[in-house]
Amino acid sequence: MPLLVHLINMLRHRRQRWAAMDFLLASYRKQKKWIRLRQLLLLLSRLAVAAVLIALLCGWTGGGQILGSIGGITTHHVVVLDDSYSMGDKSIGPNGRRSVTADTDSSDSGRNAMTAYARSLQTLQDLTRRLAASDGNHQLTVMRASRAAMVTRGGSESGDAAADVASQTIMADARLINRVMATTASPIRTDLVPALDLATELVNSTPADAKFLYIASDFRERDWGNPERLAESLRKLSADVTIRMIDCAAQPADNLAITDLSPSQDVWVAGVPVVVTATIRNYGKTVARDVPLTTRVIRYSADRQNPDPTLALSGEIETQPTQMIESIPAGGEITQSFQVFIPAEGTHAIEASLPDDALPVDNVRACTLPLSNAEKVLVIDGSTSDRGGYHIASVLNPGSQVQIGAIPDRQPLSFLRSATLDTFAPYRAVYLVDIPEIGENAAAALTEYVKRGGGLALFIGADANAASYNQILYNAERSLLPGALAQAEPLELSPNNNTADLQFGDSSSLVAPLTAAGEAAFALVNVARSWNLEKDAANTDDPDDDTAPIERPRVRNVLSRRDGLPFVTKHDIGRGSVVTVLSGLDGRWTNWSGDPTFVVFMLQTNALLWSGAAPDTQRFVDSSLIKRLPVEQYTAQVTYVPANDEPPRIPIEIATSLVEPESAADEPVYVCLLYTSPSPRDRG
Repeated sequence: MPLLVHLINMLRHRRQRWAAMDFLLASYRKQKKWIRLRQLLLLLSRLAVAAVLIALLCGWTGGGQILGSIGGITTHHVVVLDDSYSMGDKSIGPNGRRSVTADTDSSDSGRNAMTAYARSLQTLQDLTRRLAASDGNHQLTVMRASRAAMVTRGGSESGDAAADVASQTIMADARLINRVMATTASPIRTDLVPALDLATELVNSTPADAKFLYIASDFRERDWGNPERLAESLRKLSADVTIRMIDCAAQPADNLAITDLSPSQDVWVAGVPVVVTATIRNYGKTVARDVPLTTRVIRYSADRQNPDPTLALSGEIETQPTQMIESIPAGGEITQSFQVFIPAEGTHAIEASLPDDALPVDNVRACTLPLSNAEKVLVIDGSTSDRGGYHIASVLNPGSQVQIGAIPDRQPLSFLRSATLDTFAPYRAVYLVDIPEIGENAAAALTEYVKRGGGLALFIGADANAASYNQILYNAERSLLPGALAQAEPLELSPNNNTADLQFGDSSSLVAPLTAAGEAAFALVNVARSWNLEKDAANTDDPDDDTAPIERPRVRNVLSRRDGLPFVTKHDIGRGSVVTVLSGLDGRWTNWSGDPTFVVFMLQTNALLWSGAAPDTQRFVDSSLIKRLPVEQYTAQVTYVPANDEPPRIPIEIATSLVEPESAADEPVYVCLLYTSPSPRDRG
């Protein structure tokens, strides 16, 4: 179009004869070149104007670069760093060789391989240096995924609070990222959703002429295989934001990981050996052979109250013999058990480690082992024969040189009449055998006792008042029973004596040692009758009541009768557990108390009930720590000594604050809030 307009304008000349034309033609011939050049420049300018208009209609923003060269626009760069523990991978890089840092000699590449997180930091550094050398006003925001997850978990929705660098102008020296460059991959497992949500809020609320969002990650399958949650966060970005993905991963190498380390469920007392189980998983694509598992025990005596900040570990380190694992299949896992013996009470630590590989952070795992002296368990038998209480006490305290760790305290039935929570508090477990009725006060105290971690075992005999049990132990406020008691059901004799009266039910540690023998283990156990449980009794008493059903705990049938009715059940209430045997031990309904399988069952039951009151043996890095203290041990000042690979450790003084109760019935709670960054080199 501009070309046609130009040509048409050149044709608009009217011929006019004039004597002076000779002089004009002579002048034209003299200035012909200049006239043609001027016409050409006019044509090109018209074409340029049309081209610019067309480009602007097509969304061209190249003019911003010209304005940026003279400092006319502001560009906001937001970098989200994935610092989950998988970013500590030191696998081989894309070129087939291990990546090395800039200050590392190539001969040391095998020992100082660059991690995926280090590659993300190098990318951040290159970006910052390039922006510092370019024209225009550039602002930088850097946010780590672990920090964003902790800020979000704390209830904050501010992107500025989660950012390590928040909307800072990049200067020529680019020193604003020095703090971020000193961080390492965190040991926690987190996703990018909290970081993307906060980064989206920050990008949309910060005014800028141009906006860029960079995501540096290893794009692992767990997060990006089904990225609907991530896509939902990215959809909240405004249309003018440019997203750039930075892949920091390398070709994955072989990796072994200790996925679990925990002491077996048992009575944890000093002087009694404890079996510890480690689970090792092979995340590689080849079989791992001859893998050494190194274990050690860090002993902390009960009289050691204050840690030594000058040492990395204040306890006494005892190295255990190394165990050799023959092979671990690709993608599979195995469990390796070992035994530890600690004669002194206290909370000790157990650590297991594998040789370093591509991801060293998952090669070491630790757990604690709280050991106490022998403690009491309460045994109350309500029958006249006292047979069941005798059998339970004999199993838990066999005498001679055998130490179980439990000291049975046998009390009469009248002990329950005035029982309170303080009455049950000194006992690690409570065994109620053939009790006809349980009072309201005792039931309320037992409920609170179990919620706080205590263990309760109920043996419901023939003299039990089912209506009273249901009204007091299984109502809207309590779930001490696995269900409402129905009538006692007899068990018909087996037509062929090949089937035992007791059968294994749901998988449970209570009968785990007997499963190897199969049903033959209960060949000599006879069951004549036992209580049955009503079905659908956990909803509501009134079928016409349209209120919400009562939430009941999940019940496991540990042992069932031959006809399928439950015989032994187990369910949890709060931190504690309740084991219910729907038969008494006075010999009228079953002879199980005299069978050897009853000894195994009682030892496993006591281990389960005992461990419920014990503190947690392991905790994730980003989980909260709750410690209940008696009033005489409480102080308003707390000293926290953070973990560090190398001493010294700098103690942190913290003050507690009072949280007012929501109602007059609740007790006031003193809370100490502490935030520690997952990276030991970067604490807040």
